[in-house]
Amino acid sequence: MAIKTSTRARRFLASALGVAALSIGFVSVGSAANATTADAAAAPVQSCSYDLGTKSLVCVDAGQDLNAAVLEQAHLQVVAPSGARGATAATALAPAGVQATFVQSQLYDDANYGGSFFQITNSAACNGSTTWYYGPLGNVGWSGRVSSFKSFSNCTTKVWQGTNYTGAAYGYAVNAANLGAMNDQANSVTMK
Repeated sequence: MAIKTSTRARRFLASALGVAALSIGFVSVGSAANATTADAAAAPVQSCSYDLGTKSLVCVDAGQDLNAAVLEQAHLQVVAPSGARGATAATALAPAGVQATFVQSQLYDDANYGGSFFQITNSAACNGSTTWYYGPLGNVGWSGRVSSFKSFSNCTTKVWQGTNYTGAAYGYAVNAANLGAMNDQANSVTMK
């Protein structure tokens, strides 16, 4: 008997499995295909932060302060401008011995900047000429999930259908409340 799961439940399960696999260094291909609705419902809704410079990934369950977790676990002070999610709004001054990192882009599960989010940070703001790359999004459970995005720190964001910045794309844009035909299609992202 086949058990049907909702698209959102499969997304959350895939995200949890992807983050778990990344944390322990392997990926089990068949795991998500055999998930039940109960398993999917039990998977926590997580938001994550990835720093391009240190290559550190920090994830928290819904409702937790992501930027405080980044400070605690990765020893990075997230500079979160007005309008960025993550709870703690930080100033540009990091505590002694702690490196500042700037939010460059936040990718959201839902249109209009809703749901879980994946934020990409870096030690510098964008300058319009240097392009920063992140992909494949499947490495952190975000393949085919992005429905909207916001850019920060002078950046613009572009999402790509291919895992290596190829194929159909949306952007470069500062903000996108809806990705149209690219909804739930992104597998890599660039910022500049």
